[in-house]
Amino acid sequence: MIKPGIAIFATALMLSACGGKNDTGGKADLPESAPSQAMASNQVKVAAALSAAGEPFETLTETAFTATPAELDTSILAAEAAAGTLKPMVPAALSASLQKQLAAVRQARKSDQRVDLALASIEGFRSIVSAVPGTPAVPIDVSLLDYAGFRYDADAQAKPPRWDDMAAATTFARKRWANISGLAPLAKLRTRFDDGLTAMEAAVKARDVTRARAAAKAELDMVDELETAFPAPK
Repeated sequence: MIKPGIAIFATALMLSACGGKNDTGGKADLPESAPSQAMASNQVKVAAALSAAGEPFETLTETAFTATPAELDTSILAAEAAAGTLKPMVPAALSASLQKQLAAVRQARKSDQRVDLALASIEGFRSIVSAVPGTPAVPIDVSLLDYAGFRYDADAQAKPPRWDDMAAATTFARKRWANISGLAPLAKLRTRFDDGLTAMEAAVKARDVTRARAAAKAELDMVDELETAFPAPK
């Protein structure tokens, strides 16, 4: 769901086309399609791992304001475990980014700053989904619209609300939506989603927390619809 960002390394060894010899003196031939097939297979595995790893971060964000301390601790452990599973297969920069966000999550949990916890965890989610390689069945931009809605809603619950960051989240959502709004599967949702983003913008302009939270909920609900609008891969 997302803009490609991970360098995928082939797991298959490529034999030289210039004439590596086997023990009998003949050429060690390898079908030309084998390296690309290995890379594609590895890409699918990495994409699946990233998608799975994003879920605990999203859950942590979604429950940041309502979960008990014990429930938060369980969710944090799940996010940390998810980040750990990715370490062997993703660039060091991504792992470092996730560790930075998890450290911020831990600090926010320690000081009981639920807004900061939600924001740190959703940034971890953004880092993960932005790195999914290839062309997933559900565009990466759909996941990034989820990110924008959660960030906006967390900002709306801050004391005082973080209006500037909410405006930035809406601008981000507009750009992501522009990337996919013309796709055929989204035709029936196009006007409604446009109106939803307008409602988020209007709430920020009016400095109205009640309207902002309602607009965020509507946007997040519509993202769920976007996710199911695309045909399942065969």
